[in-house]
Amino acid sequence: MDIFKELIKTLTPLLKQMGFNKKGNNFYLELGENYGIVNFQKSRESTKEVVLFTANFGVYSSVLGQFGYNDSVKPEVEQCHWQSRVGSFMPGSPDYWWKVNISDNLSGIASNVIETVQSIIVPEINKRLSDEGLINCWLNEDFAGTTEIGRFKYLTVLLKKKGDLNTLNQVVDAFMQQSKGKPNASRALEHLKEIEYSK
Repeated sequence: MDIFKELIKTLTPLLKQMGFNKKGNNFYLELGENYGIVNFQKSRESTKEVVLFTANFGVYSSVLGQFGYNDSVKPEVEQCHWQSRVGSFMPGSPDYWWKVNISDNLSGIASNVIETVQSIIVPEINKRLSDEGLINCWLNEDFAGTTEIGRFKYLTVLLKKKGDLNTLNQVVDAFMQQSKGKPNASRALEHLKEIEYSK
């Protein structure tokens, strides 16, 4: 028996009830053309008898995809513009992995996973599933779910598309100020040319 496959099988109807569609080990929540994605990743340290797995999740914006950032019809979780792993939102931010033994009751484990999906993952995805939600996250939160330059690029594209030039100018000024003399400064300038930014 492949414990991990069986577990995914057990989780699938429960996630479908929550509005997710499945493709491979990815589960998709859709809002307009944006996706919230949950992916279950099996650890390389797993054996036939004991499986370790975690949940990666993220949000994919079609606006950013069309701009050339990971354009994809049905994106994978690593193509998400904002992404995280479940442990980042647990107390103390551990790198959290579930452990399943071959003798374990899978429905018990599945209900624990679903509880975590409902209490942590879905609320975090829903906060950011719209482009407006992503903008708020990148303006107001410490956890960017991407690199510093990634956050800057994505945020400026979304603000320009929205037509919020006031906030866009503030973001550009602040970023250029803090990245003076660093490699990110020239990357930022290149990007601003691409999006035809001018004050």
